[in-house]
Amino acid sequence: MELKEVQYILAIAECGSLSKAAQHLYVAQSSLSQFLKNYEAQSGYTLFIRTPQGLKPTCEGALYIHTARQIMRMQNNLNNQLMELSGLQRGKVCFSLSSFRSPYLLPLVLPAFRRKYPNIEVAITEAHMARQERLLAEGRADVAFLSLPLENQEIPYLKVIEEEIFLAAPDGHPITAQARRNPATGRMWIDYPTMNGQDFLLYSINHRLSTFSDQIFTEHHIAPKIIQTHDSFETLIRLAEVGMGLTFIPETYIDNRHSLSYFSIGETGQFRTLVLGYPPVGYLSKATRAFSNMVIDMLQEQHRALDAKLKEGSHIGH
Repeated sequence: MELKEVQYILAIAECGSLSKAAQHLYVAQSSLSQFLKNYEAQSGYTLFIRTPQGLKPTCEGALYIHTARQIMRMQNNLNNQLMELSGLQRGKVCFSLSSFRSPYLLPLVLPAFRRKYPNIEVAITEAHMARQERLLAEGRADVAFLSLPLENQEIPYLKVIEEEIFLAAPDGHPITAQARRNPATGRMWIDYPTMNGQDFLLYSINHRLSTFSDQIFTEHHIAPKIIQTHDSFETLIRLAEVGMGLTFIPETYIDNRHSLSYFSIGETGQFRTLVLGYPPVGYLSKATRAFSNMVIDMLQEQHRALDAKLKEGSHIGH
């Protein structure tokens, strides 16, 4: 069992189709299909069967995949320990985060990390949370950016910040006149009944913030007028900016490019806990610890800066 073969089989298992696995591996689909056909013929076992839901592992395939993941975990641990011998002079960190967060977090962290540790490679994998947890459990990611609660309770984590989720309103929206200031936090806030009947731009059902908005609306008996749902955070923000409606925005996505005002939801606000998750078993390298520390430090600094701006007023755009 060669390492390249292991990687190919695991990619097919993860993607559930030859076409997606080929794209992931940057190989031709015909080459990957021929590899699987030859490998199954040589081993004497069928590893995958075709179903309406895609390729599914057979019993033999499931055993192969389980063993292959153990091999990859051992390989990653070995690499980490070997690079550890050189301290922080060289190394690699496999970092996973969502595609929604990537455009906001990576430009903040990667340049600073590269300046401080120029010989440490940061390999990025964008994935939804369920897959990020699988990558950690299988030892294919060293660290992942997640929000609580986690499905896999065995994943250890470090808290980054308590992230507030704000109501974003376009300039001149009538709701802004009904905002009040919380004397304890200094932030402007909107009461729940004020949101009833308002035009909203919301996240598609497969997004965690869709669950958040559903919960807010249900618990506080809010009947929004849903104008648009979309997967793209940037699209919703731009639609809100041109006056199509209100939307929800996590604080780590806020910047001064958009002409929007940001309000706490309710007097005490709505929050979620952001964490860095790690493999349940395996070796946590110095490079991973250094990267984690930089992510935490920079986001906490950003959190303090935003807090200071919002105490001055709800609008932080140009």
